Amino acid sequence: MRIAQVATVSAPVRNESGGSVESLVWLLTRELQKLGHDVTVFGTRDSQVEGRLESILPAAYGATGSLSDWHVCEWLNLAHAVGKAAEFDIVHAHAYLWGMPLGSLCKSKMVHTMHIVPDDDSARLWALHPSAAVTAISEHQWSAYPKLKPVAVIPHGLDSNAFTFCETPDDYVLYLGRFVSGKGPQHAIQYARELGLKLVLAGPENAWFREHIKPHVDGKNVEYAGYVSGPRKVELLGRARALLYPIQYPEAFGLVLIEAMLCGTPVVAMGIGAAPEIVEQGVTGFCVADSDEFLRAIPNAFALPRNTIRATAERRFSAQRMAQGYLKVYQQLTGKT
Repeated sequence: MRIAQVATVSAPVRNESGGSVESLVWLLTRELQKLGHDVTVFGTRDSQVEGRLESILPAAYGATGSLSDWHVCEWLNLAHAVGKAAEFDIVHAHAYLWGMPLGSLCKSKMVHTMHIVPDDDSARLWALHPSAAVTAISEHQWSAYPKLKPVAVIPHGLDSNAFTFCETPDDYVLYLGRFVSGKGPQHAIQYARELGLKLVLAGPENAWFREHIKPHVDGKNVEYAGYVSGPRKVELLGRARALLYPIQYPEAFGLVLIEAMLCGTPVVAMGIGAAPEIVEQGVTGFCVADSDEFLRAIPNAFALPRNTIRATAERRFSAQRMAQGYLKVYQQLTGKT
């Protein structure tokens, strides 16, 4: 099958990209290639992909030589893909749902995937194009709009070989993510302090971190590891006794949950958004309803068998499983194999 993957253009499409969507498009492209399909990625010119690359922008929006308006950049990339749609059996657009108005102009089938929680405007856009094929990344993602029915729910997958299993962790719990109130790093500090646990925080520093989190970092009970990626991130995840995920608002997915579990590290999360779909209760971690439950769940998570956590994550969230899920949708829409 001839497949076009239309990435977002906030970062290049690479294995280790600055953008989660671009990294997922890279991985999905690689897996589809492994399955024997011809894949072309529409992304920035500095992307590094396993298949073919089509570019109209030299780099991410705001970068030297590119445009600064991200809306215009996304539209340029989408329009470029639709203009070449006759070369493909299907065009898979990951750029929000902005490709929907181009569906009638597209000379191949289209499928759309959002990677965030949709808002009312997204729902109205889909309602204007009711025949559009949309996939969801979790059951929760479109649950606020029950009249809108995704053609499939395909959870994200990751390359398990990129995450090293760690059977014997060090003596700390971990918060890994952006430093914003809704992600709950302030609660992670509170829980670790109440249980007398060392907490390591990792993520890019920002103004909110400097105001609300940095005053609690003492280098002993609360340590800041900075922004981590690649082997350093895997090491930090694998050596943690548990990943704390005290989110305060529902999310469409949580890739860091899978990353931790692939290292054998249990997860303790607030049971909102997609978290209960990702964390298998009492097997790979715990989803809880409030702070009291969170505190009780942390020591219980320490006792979960780490090899079972790894095996469960490999089975449920492999990159191959993700690619096979999307391929099934492509085949249903095109009638081709």
